[in-house]
Amino acid sequence: MKKTIFIVLTTVGTTFSCREGQKVDNNSQKDSINIHSTEIFLEDNSTPTVDISKYTLISDPYKDRRNDAKEILKVKRKWPLAMQSLNPLEFDSILSKNFTFKGSDRFYTRADYIKNRTTPDEWKITFVKYDNVTLQFFGDTGILSYVNHITNKNVNTGAIEYEHISWVDIYIIEEGRWKIGAAHAIDYRLEVPKK
Repeated sequence: MKKTIFIVLTTVGTTFSCREGQKVDNNSQKDSINIHSTEIFLEDNSTPTVDISKYTLISDPYKDRRNDAKEILKVKRKWPLAMQSLNPLEFDSILSKNFTFKGSDRFYTRADYIKNRTTPDEWKITFVKYDNVTLQFFGDTGILSYVNHITNKNVNTGAIEYEHISWVDIYIIEEGRWKIGAAHAIDYRLEVPKK
């Protein structure tokens, strides 16, 4: 009798374990089939000082995010334009209330960042090109990773330098609009051409 109960319990336990394993495998196969990436070429890449010609959108299997992606890329394009303008109101329109920024040297709060970026400097951004731009959504959060290549010109000497920076930005919805919640520099390289 004890032997029969043991065999029955072992069979039930093994059957249940196999079925649970199948559920996990089926779900992971189902999710991997629905997630893919699409390269999207931007039709409105006409800003003379900002070049974002394309990006990769990682699909959301639960929601079509193309309109959200379009809005995020508009905000992304406005960011270097705000830096070129030195106008605090331009930053106000794209940065979330709790925006944080991690540059290559330190963290900035929203207020410190805006003050830093609107204070006149001898180096001016003249052109920004974005490469390897990838966007993925996690609920109502957009994660944008990219490399940008920035051309700076010294207004006093005319010297040129190039910054190459890898970034991760976090986008959130605030008051019904996409805004930048945080930006973190991952890697930084300065290139100064030899004279």
